[in-house]
Amino acid sequence: MENAINTLRIQNFKSIKDVTLNPRRVNLIIGMPNVGKSNILEAMSLLGGKFPQSNFASRPDESGRHYGSIVRYHEVRQLFHDNMTKDPIVIKTDNDICVIGRDYSTGNGFRYVLAELDTWNRMKSEYASKYSAMPEDKPENRMLNFFIEWKDSSVNPFPQYIHSQILPVGQKNDGVSSQGNGPYAGNRYVRPYIFKQPKSVMNENYMPYLLPPYGDNLVQIVEAYPSLRKEVSQLFSKYGLKLLIRIDERRMEVIKDLDGVIYSYPYSSIADTLQRMIFYMSVIESNNDAVILLEEPEAHSFPVYVSDLGRRIAESRNNQFFIATHSPYLVTEIMEQLLPQEGQEKELAIFLAYYEDYQTKVKQLSDEEIREIRNDSIDVFYNLSRFTPSNNSYA
Repeated sequence: MENAINTLRIQNFKSIKDVTLNPRRVNLIIGMPNVGKSNILEAMSLLGGKFPQSNFASRPDESGRHYGSIVRYHEVRQLFHDNMTKDPIVIKTDNDICVIGRDYSTGNGFRYVLAELDTWNRMKSEYASKYSAMPEDKPENRMLNFFIEWKDSSVNPFPQYIHSQILPVGQKNDGVSSQGNGPYAGNRYVRPYIFKQPKSVMNENYMPYLLPPYGDNLVQIVEAYPSLRKEVSQLFSKYGLKLLIRIDERRMEVIKDLDGVIYSYPYSSIADTLQRMIFYMSVIESNNDAVILLEEPEAHSFPVYVSDLGRRIAESRNNQFFIATHSPYLVTEIMEQLLPQEGQEKELAIFLAYYEDYQTKVKQLSDEEIREIRNDSIDVFYNLSRFTPSNNSYA
């Protein structure tokens, strides 16, 4: 995978003060509730370069806040560790860097930059001499506020970036004003997916993958991938049902044939488990060389389907996954798929998140510990303290 994340460092984001991970192809994040597992995925979502749409009518839960409902907050300062905005938020991989910090031009607003690491390092070397003219501050904050001036100074090659100014805290809308390099901004490979009961699955888009976060182009994706169509058809055939795609209306329905009479039902009326399964099947089938973020994909799903999802994740060799989960079925299936194969154990990482000193900390389980869990049939969720440093009770 060209886009795989091999090193991930998150600083000053929500409950995370400073955490470094060395991911593999399939990365499972486990731990007790309220220890910050979701915060790891939310921080990574900032690498996705998605901004609020101009029309929020189709998503009433999105109020125009930065990143909509992918990242949970009411005021921007709540994104910072302990609400302290003096230090910037920094999410850094071996490919990219994301920085959120104070906006010097407004005094109480914020700036966001997502850039290729090469772009950021070039700016750092070229603009170090200008630091003396700026307020005494963290280097990342200084660079954040000089980014656009540097970009406009005939930089060659042209920088790969996304930049936003977020208006002062307290306004109804964050007022995100964005700009960025087209190819870089238009095809971000970090893609967070969140299943929600579909208000729309019929939006068309030129992208060949399911649109994050909600999959609003689901109809288009089911149409475009023959193998996916076949598998979706098989899901319904065991119930004597068929999937109907109304081409002109860009709508999906479920139909049954009763004595030659066709009855149709809204797609939204089918079982939650089936909708979730089709959603995640579409995520996996339509993505290629992507970093896929999933939070509790097992929720509200029949265990057999959860295990099947685990198998699909393990077999999707052309994508990287970060999954926060509470499901022993999902963990067991992924281990069973990857560990028996010689050499594939290096494709699986399990990160144990725990809460200590009022911050999220993470321990990566060793290969020996992962094999011990599989070989001894250990339910890792009942034995979290066994793998937690100092037997922390908030693992």
